[in-house]
This record gives sequence, structure tokens and C-alpha cells, in this order.
Amino acid sequence: MTFTGTPFLILLLVTYPLWLLCKQRYWPKLFVLLAASLVFYGHDDWRLLLLLGAYGVVDWAVAQSIGRARQPRLPLSLGIVFNLGVLVFWKYTPMLLRTLAPLSPRLAQLRSLTVPDVWSVPVGLSFYSFTGIAYMVDVYRGITPAERNVVRSALHLSFFPHLMAGPILRADEFLTKLRPERLPQRAEAPREAALLLARGYFKKMVLADRIALAIDPFFLHVGEPATAGVWSLPFLYLYAFQIYFDFSGYTDIARGLALFFGFRWPDNFNLPYLAASPREFWQRWHMTLSRFLRDYLYIPLGGNRVAGWRTQLNVMITMLLGGLWHGGNWSFLLWGGLHGGYVLAHREWAASRVRNHLRERSAALTVVLRPVAVALTFNVVCLTWSFFRLTTLHQSLACLRSSFVFDADKLFSGGSRDLSLWLLLATYGAIILAAHWFNLFPQPEASEVDPRRTAFADGFAWGVALTVLTLAVLLAPNGETPSFIYFQF
Repeated sequence: MTFTGTPFLILLLVTYPLWLLCKQRYWPKLFVLLAASLVFYGHDDWRLLLLLGAYGVVDWAVAQSIGRARQPRLPLSLGIVFNLGVLVFWKYTPMLLRTLAPLSPRLAQLRSLTVPDVWSVPVGLSFYSFTGIAYMVDVYRGITPAERNVVRSALHLSFFPHLMAGPILRADEFLTKLRPERLPQRAEAPREAALLLARGYFKKMVLADRIALAIDPFFLHVGEPATAGVWSLPFLYLYAFQIYFDFSGYTDIARGLALFFGFRWPDNFNLPYLAASPREFWQRWHMTLSRFLRDYLYIPLGGNRVAGWRTQLNVMITMLLGGLWHGGNWSFLLWGGLHGGYVLAHREWAASRVRNHLRERSAALTVVLRPVAVALTFNVVCLTWSFFRLTTLHQSLACLRSSFVFDADKLFSGGSRDLSLWLLLATYGAIILAAHWFNLFPQPEASEVDPRRTAFADGFAWGVALTVLTLAVLLAPNGETPSFIYFQF
């Protein structure tokens, strides 16, 4: 079940009124949310509930053991091994069999079992695996107490807004709010929630899906005669915007739904393509994954507390594993390694005498150089997306090569010639930048109870939300809506 399908609309129209009818009845509220989450996840394949249930029971039991054990490191290790072991089995078995098949006839036979019709990665597996690991580690570190109630623990893992593609939540952002004294009784910032939902659906159904229709034919035939000589850079730019609108749209919808049920969650994106360095890009892109990798991998490895090459190694390990987390192809490892190289190169540049000289020489020069840094960062990120979008090294290299070597007659061809699409993106970008510049986005929490708020402002905000949502429905491409990109991860 996806946020853009009719079954989800029906589920939401049933769940939300029931949740409201429960009023201050604690356990009915929890069971309504848990039942809706199980229906949401098991709608397409009920067997997925068995896997989700196993994760829920194991993570709950391990957290209890950590809280009681004199040597909590052992149950923590067992819990992490379970979470990562199941993830590795489902996600990376096909990749390993493809890699090792030439070494053994037996492995070559098993390779046939990993075709998509036979072997598919359970949707959302990576996200609830990391949610469980973060919870167990936080219990081990004493950041949050172990949750004794299995229903609350299960809902923390499986709540449908964040189940499929995040954001990756910590216990203090959701689990602790499920306790009787903190469970929300009404919507949190409903005006902000409506605007988030409207923006998320517009990003997904109008921008991301329309871009997909324009660029998919090119990426399906990269390296073949049909795309020979075609300039690939515009397609990489469009893919960069597609994956951003698709994933940030999902996050907006998830956060909007959570606010309607009374929960405020962290954002996942902060205009990442305006980053002026690779490090800043990862501070703005998929921020809950970035902080997970920082807090549960980079810092335990030693972070920057160790000197010299050890810090560089920690950065590279973190980025390599962060890349591989995205999918069962070696291209994702290469993608993560390239970003690790960018981060390390920028660290060297930031510590260089030339950089410090430029910074000290003139503040105005620094202001002028920032747009150059933003453009450079955006372009290296876009070029690296070729290893993310294309799963074979041959295709990725062919795509990179055609970014620099192409036929002048094929400068713009296929979907990249769609002027209306570029105008749509430019218009949306201008509106968003203007909204940020004039601080038109709703402010968290306080804006909803500000006594200076007028009925006109309320009505205007709700009118904008309904208008944008209506436009999302009317302007969405006809036919079946593509699934969210990050569902495959």
C-alpha cells in the first residue's frame, strides 16, 4: 500500500475518525493506530507481517534484556546481529550470488532464484531495521529506558507514516510519546500538517512522476544504440530533481500524517542542492540517515577523535556502508565511496592555506565564491547519481562519458527537450525560494497557538493547502502512479 493509492485513502478515512472517536481512551487509541499500521503493511502481502512481527518481538525482548543484564553488551550484540543479519540476507544475497556465481556451478544454479519474480526485498526493511538498532543502542547507552509494553514497542516500529521509508526515528522522538502521560489527544498543528501533505503530494504526483516519464526511456537504454550520442547531463539533472521530489515528498506526507495524529517528527531535507560542500550536502540530504550513520557508526569507530588517517578511514567506512545500505548492487558501494572521497577532499581544502587566505582576505570574496561552490557541489552530486540510478558499471560509465562527449545535434533530445517541464521546475523553485526568503512557511508548534493569528491567516493557509492538493490530483500524469523510489531500499 502506498500513500498515493485508493486503498490508503480508504484506510485513512476509516482510521482517523476512529482515532478521534477514542478521545482520551488510551488503549483503544493505541490499538487503532497499530491495527491501521498492520493493514497498511500487510495489504499487498500478508507474509510481510511475519517478518515485521519477528523484528518487533526481538527488538522488544533485547531491549528488556539490556535493561536488566549486568553485561548488556551481549544482548545488544545479539539484537544487532539479528537486525543486520536478516537485512543482509534479504538485501544482499542476490548481489553475492551474482558475484560468486562464476566460481561454482552450484552457485550459478542458485543465482536463478534471485530474479525479481522469485526474490524481492521486503519493502521498508532497511528503515525498520535501523529504527530497531537505534532503539536498542539508546537503551544500552541509557538515553532511553527499555519499553516494557510490547504494544507500544510494536507501534514505535511499525507506525504506518514512517514504516516504509522513514524518517528514521529515535525513541525520544516517538516511542516515549506513546506513554499514557504523553500520548497526544488531538492533532498537532493541523494547518502545518495540511500544508505538508499538500506539498508532499504535489512533489510526488506532479513533479517526481512527471520527471520519471520524461527520463525513464533514456535510462532504460543507456549504452545502447538508441541513446548513442545523446547528452546525458540534462537527464542526470532531472534525475537529481526526481529523487529529491520523490523522497522529500514522502517525508512531507509522513510528517503531515504524524502531525494529524499529534506527533512532530524531524525533517529529512533542507534544500540539499543549495549546499556549498559535500559535507554540507549530507547535512541537508536524508538527514535522519546521516545522523544515524554519525551517531551509531562514525562516532563508535572513533569519529574525528582519532588523528590523521584514522579519521579519514572512519569517514570512508561510514560513507561506503551508507552507500551500500541503499541497495544490493556494487554500484551503491561505489556511489558511497565517491561521496566519501568528496568529503575527504573538501576537508583537505577547508584546512588548506589557500582557503584560509581567501577567507581572511575579503569577506566579500567569500560571498562571491559561495555560488561557485554550490554549483560545483551540485554538479559532482549529479554526476555521481549515475552510479545510483544505473545498476551496472558499464551503463554508469557510459552515462558519465556522454555527459562530456555527445553529438551537437542531440544536445537536447527525448524528455530533456520538454520545455514545459523545465518551466514547471523553475517556477516551483522560485516559489519555494521566495517562501523561504520571506519566511512564509508555518512555524513549528507556537504558530498554531499564537494569539495574534487571525481567521484570515487560517483560512488562507487552508485554502492554499486545498488548492495545492487539488492541483496535485489534477496535474498528476495519467495511468499507474510509480512507487516511491526509496521503497526499494
